Amino acid sequence: MLMTVQGYYDGAQIVLEESVPLAYGQRVIVTILEEKPKKQPLDFSKYRVGKYGISMDAQDYVKELRENDRF
Repeated sequence: MLMTVQGYYDGAQIVLEESVPLAYGQRVIVTILEEKPKKQPLDFSKYRVGKYGISMDAQDYVKELRENDRF
């Protein structure tokens, strides 16, 4: 049998996201995926609200978008 199943590590063991029929002693191959850093939520509270809506420095806004890869 050859199959691929996703799962996660809960701090103590690997938890599979679906049931897999395994026999005692059956060999398996485990591949650890490189975790991408989680994107930070954008914080709009630092931008002030002006008379005509939100007022912010466009360069700071674009820089923050690029840092969070939100395009």
